[in-house]
Amino acid sequence: MRAVRVSNLKTNALLVLALLLIGGLGNAAGQYSDISFLDTTVAQGASESRTVDISPNETYIASGYDGIVALHSQSSLDIIKTFPMGNDVLEVKFSPDGSYLAVARSGSGLDGDTIQIIDMNTLTLSNKQQSSNSQPEMVSWSTDGQLLAVPNSNNGVNLVRISDMEIETSLNGEHNTRVTCIEYSQLGNYILTGDENGRVVMWSSQGVSTDKVWNFESKIQGCSFDSNDERFAVLTENGHLSTWSFEGISLSERNFTGASSIRWSTNGNQLHVLETSTPSRILSVDSSSLNDIVSIYMGHQGLDFDIIENQFGTRQMAYVATNTGHIAAYGAPTLPQGYGESGADLDGDNIPDMIDEDDDGDAIPDSRDNNCVVTTIPCSKTPNIDTMRKIVISVNSTTFSIEDTYTLDLELSSVLRNLSRKSVIADTRLSQDETDVFAKAVCLNMNHNHYLNSWSDVLELSSGQLEDGHVDCRVKSGMTLIAQADQKTHVSMTYISTFNMSEKLSYPFEFRLKSQPKSTDASLAQHAELHPIDVSVETTYSENFYWSPWWVSEGELEIILEQIETVEPGLIKSTTDLFLNYPILFLPVLGLVAVTCIALIRKKNSLGLSIDLDDDEEENEDEEEVVEELNNDMDDEVFHEDETEEQFSEDEEEEHKVVGTRRKIRTESPAKDGPITKVKRKRLDSGIQSKKVSVKTRKTTSKKKVNTRKASERKMKTRRVVTYSDKFEEDDS
Repeated sequence: MRAVRVSNLKTNALLVLALLLIGGLGNAAGQYSDISFLDTTVAQGASESRTVDISPNETYIASGYDGIVALHSQSSLDIIKTFPMGNDVLEVKFSPDGSYLAVARSGSGLDGDTIQIIDMNTLTLSNKQQSSNSQPEMVSWSTDGQLLAVPNSNNGVNLVRISDMEIETSLNGEHNTRVTCIEYSQLGNYILTGDENGRVVMWSSQGVSTDKVWNFESKIQGCSFDSNDERFAVLTENGHLSTWSFEGISLSERNFTGASSIRWSTNGNQLHVLETSTPSRILSVDSSSLNDIVSIYMGHQGLDFDIIENQFGTRQMAYVATNTGHIAAYGAPTLPQGYGESGADLDGDNIPDMIDEDDDGDAIPDSRDNNCVVTTIPCSKTPNIDTMRKIVISVNSTTFSIEDTYTLDLELSSVLRNLSRKSVIADTRLSQDETDVFAKAVCLNMNHNHYLNSWSDVLELSSGQLEDGHVDCRVKSGMTLIAQADQKTHVSMTYISTFNMSEKLSYPFEFRLKSQPKSTDASLAQHAELHPIDVSVETTYSENFYWSPWWVSEGELEIILEQIETVEPGLIKSTTDLFLNYPILFLPVLGLVAVTCIALIRKKNSLGLSIDLDDDEEENEDEEEVVEELNNDMDDEVFHEDETEEQFSEDEEEEHKVVGTRRKIRTESPAKDGPITKVKRKRLDSGIQSKKVSVKTRKTTSKKKVNTRKASERKMKTRRVVTYSDKFEEDDS
């Protein structure tokens, strides 16, 4: 991994102190830190780091994982050796002289090897073993390194001789629950123990209770003596921190959101607290007042930590167990290898191309760079615009804004995603909340004043000055919803610096970038390629400016913005632009269209219903008229038939009288109604019956048809009346 390595700590001590003094006084409020993320350890097969410890000579970093103990070089973070342990490793602790490493792992009360010893002289796992309780969360060495205090299964503590791993004495009878904290005093005269119920007891080094007992509200997370054996501090699981005198007098106290570990500074002036807030941080407080001094913010979990201080008592390095497969290292930035040496340097980062792993500064190593635009130029000499540093400057009438985007290389991007994936929830893809926690930690950890000054120093305006700047940070890409095992996605961070201009913008507006600003303290920019730069300038009333790539060798970059004449847009364009700029306006318009369509549909349906009702009424009226006409016709026909019968009878009598002398009268008696009348009545009856059936069919139809024919247009049935004389004429013929 190409990353900043931790080296020459003593050489950089004065530099760190100077940075702290320059960082001003603003750091006294605990707001910023000049220590930031440097790198991580890597151990094959490691996961869920829970504990970490630095050897007394600052040579080794020991860390405990899920079934593994790993040793890394403190200076290079390279892996030295791993030791399989079978179960979860809960605590690792170097002896005062650094010759042994005690390991506490989970097990059962019957296991005789939950405490194991690694010989640091031979880097082997020795046969020195001892039992403890099932979850030994803490062990402590005596000042001479001859005794090791371990929790036992009787809710007490055993003092074990390291020479033969036999129990020297036991501290029993004061705790009713599992012991979670053990600490020898710096001078070796006292021992502090704490348990899950919040009870703290002070013992003599011989294992006798001093009758000094303190009771707290929650589990004891940490207990520690100062360097002079004058005070001790107690940290509870719910974040309550308090300091006490040996006489049992409370000196100071403070509540945190949550905390997991505490450590005294070497001179006793500060207490370092690992606070498990969001984001988590290592907070250094004044040991007397417990007021903030400085913080190291982290975009990941923190379960345990250890620090290295310089000769001034200031923390210089910090190592954090992150509940992942890594130990995170924090410290002051150092110069990369090859910086300042002579040789050809394409990107201008002061590292010769023969040493630089990325000659064109596009966050892609030369060995993997395949961005070839011109075949005559090597890919490693042609920067990829998508991954190189980008600057977007926005200018309006009163403000001057700079969006500075850095892109990290693939390996570091993968490590940061792996660290951050458990900052909020344990999953394989980063949520937006986890990404926000990471961005917030980066922004809180950097010194905003330094960053703003780095831009103010390189910007020169033709008129006015930049004032009242502030910085915002965000992850532009590469984290949210990216899979845990992703090795192809870059992480890009954007820092937005916004200034007020002392004078209102007037055209032509000219400004210069005198040089390319470099990385600032406590930001991730020191891990990114800073040169060359893709530059864009955006304004409202002038042509936009674009220059890419801007090489360091090109020197200053002068930008002149000329005002362009603006034509008032028409109503249609104004309306279109309004909707394009504010898409939310489509919602009420769509709502209005929907309401209008519904109203039209309802109106159409109501009109159709009215027409159907009118048609039904007209049809009913027509049916009534038809039935009435049929009835009238029937009455007329019956009446006409009766009249005809009477006429026929009279005519018949007259005929009988007239032809009686001429023809022989038939002896056959005619039908009662007469032959003609009988036939016609059958026809009339069949006609009436057919009409009745037709009317009945109309009335029972489920959907009636509209009758558009008038009653006068209907074809009425008529009958022809045949008289008796006519009948005789037919017979004669």
